[in-house]
Amino acid sequence: MGNYRDESRGETRGGWTRREFLKGASLAAVTLASGVALDRWESLAEASEGELRKRTLGRTGLKVTVVSYGGLKTQDRRILDAAIDRGINLIHTSPGYLRGRSIQVFGEVMKTKRDKVYLALKAAPERGIDQHLRTLNTDRVDILVPPAHSVREIRNPRWPEAFAALKRAGKIRFAGFACHKNQAAVMREAIKLGFFDVMLVAYNLSNREELNPLLEQAKKQHNMGFMVMKAMQGVDRRRPEVVAAAQKSLLANPNVDTLLIGMGTFQEVQRNLELARQRMSRQEEELLERYLTAAGPLCSLCGACEVCPRGVAVGEIMRAHHYLERGDGDLAVALYARLPASCTAATCDECGLCEQACPRGLPVVETLRRTHRALV
Repeated sequence: MGNYRDESRGETRGGWTRREFLKGASLAAVTLASGVALDRWESLAEASEGELRKRTLGRTGLKVTVVSYGGLKTQDRRILDAAIDRGINLIHTSPGYLRGRSIQVFGEVMKTKRDKVYLALKAAPERGIDQHLRTLNTDRVDILVPPAHSVREIRNPRWPEAFAALKRAGKIRFAGFACHKNQAAVMREAIKLGFFDVMLVAYNLSNREELNPLLEQAKKQHNMGFMVMKAMQGVDRRRPEVVAAAQKSLLANPNVDTLLIGMGTFQEVQRNLELARQRMSRQEEELLERYLTAAGPLCSLCGACEVCPRGVAVGEIMRAHHYLERGDGDLAVALYARLPASCTAATCDECGLCEQACPRGLPVVETLRRTHRALV
């Protein structure tokens, strides 16, 4: 469970109040980005040995590190500099991350390191990307992955020509999409369409059994590149040994090309560099098996719970809950704040339809209630 307590109810999650939880997360980020953390980073990095493993990103032909850099938490350019300098060669950002701060930091770094990385951008092709290219201080991105969280969105009739126009202009090299809801249905439709070079999909221990056949089909039919996001959905971030085992387990699938992991501290960069050098041990396999047996069913953010007759944004609230669980309180607050008041859990009448729709039998109503209390 997440580390927070609702002060009005006196409920505890790991001994933290909501205020303490969010304050602690912010202070940790500042501390780890300080000069002291930088000194420690240098000593740790110097001790690292071995090349980072790489895989071919499907039909793009790009040789990418098995761990790639996600810019969701990037506020300090030194973090991104460190990841690139130590060998990570695929990086990803979006204009929406941290209200534009992330893409600005990427732009600062790209002034001197554009030729060292493959750059992926989450943005819509039909709107043009000239403004984003200017912010990024580059004339092109390697991979464009607009969000598509439904079959209707992935079928956008403007996308094929928009992607083609950007390719002809030399502004992008490869076309893809990003999806963290309704993944199976969206992947199935993307395979039918056939023109995507890359998929960036929420893929983790909670949904890989369902998605593996589709992933294999996408590879066999179109050799689509596969980038993983939200790899640690449902994994207790307070147990680093479990996190490492889970990540290595996903990379044990040869159809997975790279894990896109958000990194906001030197410590996180160092941990992921180590992951990119290592393979899963038998001891880690046994540890992960014990952990999953004890944890029980995990939410896969499949979207099946989005059936509320009152319009409550159940899927988005479950995503906010996921951010809380993994320790990203600021992201959870920002996501929940964007929801219209009528779509928050405050309007839930606890009819239970979302729970009935959940294929994992999870306590959705209680999760909505607890997340609302933690975030308002």
